[in-house]
Amino acid sequence: MNKNMGGFKLSIIKRSLGSFVFALALLRLTGRKSISQLNYFDFFTVNIMGNLFSDYITDPAQGLEIFLAPMAITAADLLADRLAIKSRPARKLLEGEPVIFVKNGKLVEENITKMHYNIDEVLAALRYKGIYNLSDLEFAVLEVDGSISVLEKSQCRPLTPKDLNIPTQYEGLPSVVVTDGKILPENLRKNNLTISWLENKLKEQGVNDISHVFLASLATDGSLYVDLK
Repeated sequence: MNKNMGGFKLSIIKRSLGSFVFALALLRLTGRKSISQLNYFDFFTVNIMGNLFSDYITDPAQGLEIFLAPMAITAADLLADRLAIKSRPARKLLEGEPVIFVKNGKLVEENITKMHYNIDEVLAALRYKGIYNLSDLEFAVLEVDGSISVLEKSQCRPLTPKDLNIPTQYEGLPSVVVTDGKILPENLRKNNLTISWLENKLKEQGVNDISHVFLASLATDGSLYVDLK
């Protein structure tokens, strides 16, 4: 009995690892998307594949042929994505289109009906975006992934340096030069800097041992941010 139970547990472990590797390969084929970017067809595909992998892992009677189903689904998903890229009618069919439900501060009732929203859900969605007064809105759009985008009227938007004709400098992305006590020499070279320069900068901030640095990043203005362990 114990021997059979041990064999069953080992089978589950092997099937789980095999499913993980196979699912990872399929994920690499289909590309990366965040959850918010998945459309209804993507959710349908993910759910089916999840159920198939679950059946394979927990049912010893299932053979490797069960993987033919996720392979076929992945091929269909790739074909659908390719069609959506190449053909606007196909994209409209597979993914739908954005729906404008507020225009110039006025609700577009016909489009709200298409969204299958009621007025309370519309107002709640707008409040999540920080909009409490419809008259402040230029447009509100339900995107194909189900998210809400809003554009406030120009007189209601926060001031920016551009509005005030104030010049600004390029900021860019900081470059990590130390992580978890390890120097990243490649990032130093990209910024035409040396390890000696880094060590001197760290000493200026009272850091004599790089192993104590959890993170050090270089801003585009030359300043060095240091976070110790």
